[in-house]
Amino acid sequence: MFTETSITESFEILDNHCKALVEALLDGIPPQGDALQFELIDDLLALPEAAGRIFLVDQGSIGLAQNGGPVLFYDSGDLIGLEDWGDAPANRLLAENQVSLIPFDRKTLLTTLTQTPERALQLTRYLMADIARRTLVATLREDPGEKTALGFDHFAAGQVIIQEGTQPDAVYSIVEGHAEVTVKGVRVGEVLQDEIFGALALLTHSPRTATVTATRNCMCLVVPYHQFETLIRTHPRTCISLLENMARQIVDLNTRVMEHTSG
Repeated sequence: MFTETSITESFEILDNHCKALVEALLDGIPPQGDALQFELIDDLLALPEAAGRIFLVDQGSIGLAQNGGPVLFYDSGDLIGLEDWGDAPANRLLAENQVSLIPFDRKTLLTTLTQTPERALQLTRYLMADIARRTLVATLREDPGEKTALGFDHFAAGQVIIQEGTQPDAVYSIVEGHAEVTVKGVRVGEVLQDEIFGALALLTHSPRTATVTATRNCMCLVVPYHQFETLIRTHPRTCISLLENMARQIVDLNTRVMEHTSG
């Protein structure tokens, strides 16, 4: 993905992260036939070839236009069709040069991506990263001079990412680094790269149940509450798998706390 505004380092890192997640997401899933070639597209969503399909951009770029000219462009490695397009008549996907798109049957792909907890978590990680990426695009359009690492937060070794007992305001995923989880000062687990954490308190509207501390320098993807809520509403099946994963984490956490208490 790219924009007509100046590209920041944060955006480039986030864009590469999204494309790496797409590659992992589609690993082992065959496309629905050969790539489709287009010389010019006025509105991809209106084409018969787009009905019931999700596309991976193979070559070229597709512009997303909202009430006028393009606001962003999807390029090689980007996935088109998982987004919530909102008011469809106000959105167009267009191409002014040759573009090659690899098609996937939408129903088959979404079924595959949600049939196991592992796949569904991969999908959730991608959706979280894509939400952050599009939010950063919107911010850069409003203020092209914005250079802060929107969508990311950096934590030095020893710095607290989430504090036990505080009210939740975001969900996190470690892009680079490692963290440990403690409850009342007792180490009960760890957070590895690409793992999602901090969602339980948001979903249950309760204070944080544990403290997460960076054990080495960490770069975390940060998705605010309202954006995460939108993700869950538009992709409810990913929520089920996320809850299943969190339930396993809670059981493991409780077991470790009990072992420490009894010991």
